[in-house]
Amino acid sequence: MKKHSLLAIAIATTPLMVQAEITKATLYPSHAELTWEEREQVSSGTGTVEIEGLPLSLQDQSLQVSLEGISGSQIQQVQITRVEQAEFVASETRRIRKELAAVTLRIQEQEDAIRAWNQQVSLMSKMAESPHELSASELNDMAVTLKETTQGALGEIRAIRTRMADDLATRDRLTRELSQIKQGVRATKTAVVHYRAPASGELGLTLRFQTNQASWRSEYSARLKTELEGKSGGEVTLEHLAVVQQSTGTDWDGVELRLSTANARRGTAMPAIHSWVVSPTQPPAYQSRAGAPMAEMESSSLKSSKGAVAVVERQSSFTQSYRLPQPVAIPSGSSGQRLSVAEHQIPVEVATWATPVVDTTGYLHAKGTFDSDAPIPAGRVTLYRDGQSVGESQLQELAGGEEVALGFGIDDGIRVSVVNELERTGEEGVWSSENVQRRQNRFEITNHHAKAVQVRIFDRLPVSQEDILTVKPLEISEPVERDVDDKKGVLAWDREVPAGKTISIKSGFEVRVPEGTALPRL
Repeated sequence: MKKHSLLAIAIATTPLMVQAEITKATLYPSHAELTWEEREQVSSGTGTVEIEGLPLSLQDQSLQVSLEGISGSQIQQVQITRVEQAEFVASETRRIRKELAAVTLRIQEQEDAIRAWNQQVSLMSKMAESPHELSASELNDMAVTLKETTQGALGEIRAIRTRMADDLATRDRLTRELSQIKQGVRATKTAVVHYRAPASGELGLTLRFQTNQASWRSEYSARLKTELEGKSGGEVTLEHLAVVQQSTGTDWDGVELRLSTANARRGTAMPAIHSWVVSPTQPPAYQSRAGAPMAEMESSSLKSSKGAVAVVERQSSFTQSYRLPQPVAIPSGSSGQRLSVAEHQIPVEVATWATPVVDTTGYLHAKGTFDSDAPIPAGRVTLYRDGQSVGESQLQELAGGEEVALGFGIDDGIRVSVVNELERTGEEGVWSSENVQRRQNRFEITNHHAKAVQVRIFDRLPVSQEDILTVKPLEISEPVERDVDDKKGVLAWDREVPAGKTISIKSGFEVRVPEGTALPRL
C-alpha cells in the first residue's frame, strides 16, 4: 500500500483560494451570462476550489460548473455562499487613507517649498529698490545677480508645480476611490467546488452563470450624404452601436464580449387565446371593450398577469449573436459605454416631403432598402445630414430587403404655400335641397436650391362613413397616388422642381348631406 506523507495530505486537503475574474460575457437585452475560467495544479484525489468575489447578483439556479484537463475528473458538489465585505471594505479604506495621507504630506512640502522660493524673489526685489550708494559697476553686478537669482527661483517654482500636478491627480483619484468603496458593494458570493481527480495535473475549471446586473441595447447613428459624385440620390451610413451597462460590482478587464438579440423579457411562448363570447345584454362598459379588436382585448388581460465592427458569430431566422473582435474593459457602474457592432451603407432616394394643409414646412426624407444577412433590433437613432446633427428618431426592427425611411430635418430651400381658390358652403337642389361644401386648394412649391429637387406633396380628402354623406373629388392634379400606405383619402404627388422654379399642384373636394343634416366641420 502506498503511503502519503503528512505534508502531501495537508496540501491535498487545503482548499485552493482564487479571486474571480470574468473572462467572457454574453450580454442580452435583459440580462447577461458571465464566464469565469481558471487553471490550477491539483493532486490526485478529492479537493476543493473556492472562487471568491463573484457578483452578489449571481443567480444561483443558473450556475454551471465544468472541469477539463484531467480525464475522468468529476464534480462532487458545488456550494454558493454570501460573504459580507465589511472586513474587505475596512482593509481597503485603511490602505487608501494611508496612501492619501502620504500624498497629502508631499503636496504640503511642495507648497512650503514654493512659498520659500517666492519669499526669496520678494527679498531680491526689495534689495533692488534700495541700492544705497553703489558704483556703476557694482550696480551692474547686482542687477546680474538679481536676474540670475530670480530666474533660478522661478524655475524651481515651475519644476515643483510640475511635480505637484501628478500628486494632485493622485490625491483626487484616492479621494474618489475612498468615496466609492464606502458606497460600493458590501457583499459578494463565493462558490466552493468539490472535485475528485484520478491523477495529478493541471485542472481547468469553468463557471457560467447569469446576472440581471448587466445588459445591452441597440442605438444607431444615421449619416446622410446628399451630394454623391457621379451618382443620383444619396447614401445613408447606418452605424449600429451597442450601449453596454454592467453594475455587477466587479470590473471587467480583457473580457471576450458577445452580444445576443434574444430577449427573455418577451417570454418563451405565445399568449393564450380564449373563446370570445358576446351577449346582446352586455353592460355598457363591456360593450365598449367588445368593440375593440380581439388582439387588443387579449393584450389588456395579459398586462395584468405579467409584468470596431463585430462579427455575426451565430445567426438564425430569429436571433443572432455578435462577437466583438477585441477584448474589452468595462468597469462596474458603467451605464452607457458604446461599442461599434456593424456599419451598413444604404443607397437612398432623397426627397423633400410636405403636407401643406397641416404644415407648409418641407422635411428632407431618405428612403432605401436595408441589405444585410442579419436583422437588426429596434433602437434610438441619431441623425446627421451632410455632417450636421439634425436630431433623433426611432428606428424600427429591420430585416434584409425591408424598406428604411428616415427624416433628416427641415429643408429651408423648399417653400410651400397654400392658395385657396374656392371655399363655398350653401344649399343646392331643384326637387330636394342638399347642404353642400366645396373647397379647392392650389399648392405652390418653389425651389430655392441651386439644383433640381425631388418633392413629395401630401393631402387628404374627407372619407365618409355614413351613406347620407357623400364626398366627391374636384380638380386634382395628375399623376397622383391615392390611399397612400393604405390610408383612405390620403393623396401624394411626386414631382421634380427645377432650380429657381415654382410648380403647382391642385387638390379639391365636395361634401354633400341631405337638407336638415349639418355638414361636418372641415
